[in-house]
Amino acid sequence: MKIAVICNSDSLAFPTVQALAAQGLLGGVAILKRSSKILLGPLLAMGLSTDQVLQLNKISWQQEMQKWLTASDVDAVWVFGFPWLIPDDMLQMVRNGYFNFHFGELPKYSGADPIFWQLRNNERFASLTVHQMTADIDAGPVLWSKQLPIIKGENYGLLCQRLGFMAVDALPALVNNSNHLPVINENNEDMARYEKRPGHRELAINWKQHSADEIECLINAANPKYDGATAWIKNAEIRILEVSPAEIQLPEGAKPEPGTIVYADAIYGLIVACLENRFLKINILHMREGYFSGSKLFQMGIQTGEKFINLN
Repeated sequence: MKIAVICNSDSLAFPTVQALAAQGLLGGVAILKRSSKILLGPLLAMGLSTDQVLQLNKISWQQEMQKWLTASDVDAVWVFGFPWLIPDDMLQMVRNGYFNFHFGELPKYSGADPIFWQLRNNERFASLTVHQMTADIDAGPVLWSKQLPIIKGENYGLLCQRLGFMAVDALPALVNNSNHLPVINENNEDMARYEKRPGHRELAINWKQHSADEIECLINAANPKYDGATAWIKNAEIRILEVSPAEIQLPEGAKPEPGTIVYADAIYGLIVACLENRFLKINILHMREGYFSGSKLFQMGIQTGEKFINLN
């Protein structure tokens, strides 16, 4: 049996690629040409030859992949994070079809970047769902699934690594039962909630509406893929990459507005007031000038009493 892998992610796909290659099952890997600077080197370091790696151009990828699949004569195609819609005639080219590794529960987390949304929504578990691909996005019967507990404070990058290693667990079922895999569920599209890829609005902290837990979840979900969650202070945009809950004793009767810096010094850095009299310490942030700690931001002139503002 030979399996081709189409991927646009190293952390999510490469453990499976390596496992397939070690078992002599890998029929080749297709990647986006625009991602080759990140993906090609590690694939070659695994021992793949340049002939085994197809680099797809956005304009001509369908013709390139059809030719590649015909020449490689693979039994199945496994897909990890491919951004372009694969037409039905191409799905029918392969004997056992295409299996999509979707890193979120289906149909609940259909759509783009379910890893972000699972972290953002403070889910207790992240899911990997393998389903037979159809011409509709994230549709088709579910053939294998598994959940992974999310670690408190875990960010996007760490969760991707752990999900990628968990994906290897699907190999025995998918390889050994490739011709008669039982359907776990029909992936009812009527129940789907299609989540779009987060944009500027979804990545912005709203200090007046988001709780401390929601802010921390958003920051973790945005690190590192989206370079942190967005905040503004002194008319400057910053991207917050890590925070932690903080305890602070304020004067009796003090009720600072959410987004207000209630403590700032060169040792402990910045502590910000949130809803319900809770507080977050800013640990790591990014500005145009570089990456800094909260302490460095204090040294750059941010003081107690200043406020982060909402622009959304």
